[in-house]
Amino acid sequence: MNKKWIKRISLSIVAALGISCTLGEFADAKTNQSQYVQQNETTESFTKNDPELYQGALELGLSDNDIFKIDSLFDKEDKATVHNPFFVVMAAITSMAAVVGTGYGAGRYIAKQLYKRKQLSKKFYKKHRWKFRAALVPVIGIPGTFGFDDYYMDI
Repeated sequence: MNKKWIKRISLSIVAALGISCTLGEFADAKTNQSQYVQQNETTESFTKNDPELYQGALELGLSDNDIFKIDSLFDKEDKATVHNPFFVVMAAITSMAAVVGTGYGAGRYIAKQLYKRKQLSKKFYKKHRWKFRAALVPVIGIPGTFGFDDYYMDI
């Protein structure tokens, strides 16, 4: 896996996550707008429930109506929700592919550098490959070990 594919996969992860969060945010804001208005008319202001905060607001010259308006604006602040599970699944699959692809590419790069710098020959690796595999898995992970192994096994 070369740099071009790693860059493409990374950008697709960012795009998928951005799209899923953004679409969820806009859809939720649109559907819940009327719920916020109804909810804010019937509920008590959270500023009034905190005596110190309420007293500070009154000292600033705010009326009860102003305090209620400010509180309702804070209540409208909504957290991002995902309305399309397809985007969530797509983002998860893409991110896993990016992690695996990056690990695989890193393993191949490490192997290539060791071979270029004459630190490890292919003949010696093939003779002791199981020892190398066992030693590399905890260090660079399974995808990295596959990339390392594929380079030395000429795959």
